[in-house]
Amino acid sequence: MWSYGKFVLGCGMFGGMGGSPELVGRGLDEPAAFATMDEAVGLGITLFDTAESYAGGASEIMIGRWLVERDSAVTDRVRLATKVAPPGVDGPGGRFDTSFLEEKFSGSLRRLGVETVEFLLTHAPDDGTPIEETLEGLEAVRASGRCRYVGACNVGAGQLTAALEAAERLGTSGYQVVQNGYSLLGPRDDRAVRSMCAERDLAFTPFSPLAGGALTGKYQRDVIPPPGSRMALRPDGVDKLLTPAVYDAIDRLRSEAERRHGVECGALALAWLLDHREVTAVVTGPARGSPHLDLAAQATDVVLSDAEFAEIESWFASSAAGQ
Repeated sequence: MWSYGKFVLGCGMFGGMGGSPELVGRGLDEPAAFATMDEAVGLGITLFDTAESYAGGASEIMIGRWLVERDSAVTDRVRLATKVAPPGVDGPGGRFDTSFLEEKFSGSLRRLGVETVEFLLTHAPDDGTPIEETLEGLEAVRASGRCRYVGACNVGAGQLTAALEAAERLGTSGYQVVQNGYSLLGPRDDRAVRSMCAERDLAFTPFSPLAGGALTGKYQRDVIPPPGSRMALRPDGVDKLLTPAVYDAIDRLRSEAERRHGVECGALALAWLLDHREVTAVVTGPARGSPHLDLAAQATDVVLSDAEFAEIESWFASSAAGQ
């Protein structure tokens, strides 16, 4: 099923920082977003991942405008993935069912200016709605021809198991892709989810592969993150992981990247994920500075031996054990 390469362009920084309403306008502006998409295509990245909640819809709008302005020789190669968050995340509660999904997804198509997307994913589970109702809504969209595949983000092992079993009972195709956060800073997170994806032949496409920028090595121990940086604006709990032992592991990663491969620290962190046997493709977002996808470009040329892969993982596993 997967024919989209090893990188997916994460568009959560277009116009804001993910779905945080208070950070709308703090991400990449439209010219920078356009430059990022141009870079992505130049690197052979042709699956763009967005969501109806990113910057209040601005991310989808920017992608739609870029599609209109670029030549069809470029845009015909691009495929889109978008996500719908459950009710109550950014509005009144309700059921995460066919009616809700139809309303939200129709808005995404309008903003993107397209009739179909490759993937429609739930942005998070909704334990207040029976999973059967959500799956029926996803299947209705897929059966209508407006998306090719469906999937889920931020899903735990128990939730994934329940969804797969429900799809079998309903006789629907169910999920084909799972997107959870995963990086060297969380080497044991969601191990059961990844194993389930491998067993069921589901694509696993981790986001936040650099742990909010921590694995780029740009944050220094005992130094407050600079104002306006990702860690200052939206730490997402990563700041609590940056213990002295983790900083030691990042220092080793930086040294290995520069000494053995001639790349930046973050590029080696991406290369480790690219080599991971349970990872189908990595969702990589842009840096604020240009070139926005330089780390991804560097990572594509890195070749890891099995021994080096295991050694890098051990540095971070040891740092986590010492927390």
